[in-house]
Amino acid sequence: MRKAIFLASLFAAGVGAAHAQSSVTLYGRITAGLDFVNNVATTDGRTGNQYRFASNQYGPSWWGLMGTEDLGGGLHAEFKLESSFSSGTGQVGQSLFNRFAYVGLNKDGWGSLWAGQVMSLTDETGYYLDPLGEQSIGIANFAKGRAYGSRSNTVTYNSPKWAGFSFRLQNGFGNEAGNFRGNRQFSGSATYALGGFNAYGVYEELRDPNGKFANPWVSSREYMIGGTYQFSALKFYAGYQALVSSGSDTVASTTNPVAATRSEQEWFGASYQVGPALGIGAGWFHGNANHGGGSGNLAVIGTTYNLSKRTFVYATFGAMFNGKNSNWPVETADSLPLAGHNQQGGYFGMVHTF
Repeated sequence: MRKAIFLASLFAAGVGAAHAQSSVTLYGRITAGLDFVNNVATTDGRTGNQYRFASNQYGPSWWGLMGTEDLGGGLHAEFKLESSFSSGTGQVGQSLFNRFAYVGLNKDGWGSLWAGQVMSLTDETGYYLDPLGEQSIGIANFAKGRAYGSRSNTVTYNSPKWAGFSFRLQNGFGNEAGNFRGNRQFSGSATYALGGFNAYGVYEELRDPNGKFANPWVSSREYMIGGTYQFSALKFYAGYQALVSSGSDTVASTTNPVAATRSEQEWFGASYQVGPALGIGAGWFHGNANHGGGSGNLAVIGTTYNLSKRTFVYATFGAMFNGKNSNWPVETADSLPLAGHNQQGGYFGMVHTF
């Protein structure tokens, strides 16, 4: 009982401090809808249709806290705590703050330095280069969701912008005794903006517990480059991505049954803002993995309609056209078809931000 009273007192004190600190912000969004996928492989070797609740196909739900403190002389302390969750079950991921959990310093004209868990630079770059905004149907599909999510135990530097150019560097420590490379992460990204043109590039390496690059979609080197061009309400997208593992270290696994060492994709697309409320996007993605990993083509179209500044409805539909040896799913790393079978799917729902 005394422990409960003590914890409640600490919580009340924290809430009071947060309430008095005007720089602390509570924010979030909730995404929910319905989803349909056909030609899903079943355990008896056949296929069936799948109807289900859609909690994160358009994008995850999340909530968070962020704040800054003015330290004087253009220097600011800042923090961010953010957690994704499923609107279908209310459950969070493997940890409470599974997207962001960092503290850092920001200096005017110098950029910012963060320490803690941060979303991956590949995730951010993919969002900007995907005409559908990196939903479960789109740029992440042929990468099997490799860029999704956060990178833990990181130190991240974010540069200021110089004449349209900026860059970011991120190093994630593996914390493996006697093996500095074990589970280590390193990435760098750069952007350049000139008028309606934006160019993006990112490199990331993810190592396995042994410090090896053993799987293109799990522990590998990633290269991605692309650009967008906006002309009035119309915006064009194009890009290229390669995932490369080491030939001598790659082994067959459930995510890589043919021991492929390279997976590539190219894409192009466009988005159009019809009016203040209605937006449309479409894209075409081609992917191919070596060593018999198979090829595929993905077509996707989606739309959003704003009901207010904080609420909109969405609908996205896609079709995956597989080669004879491949079984790429229409939604990223989920509900696989049989090898050589095509698959169609889509989802619709609502998003509210706060």
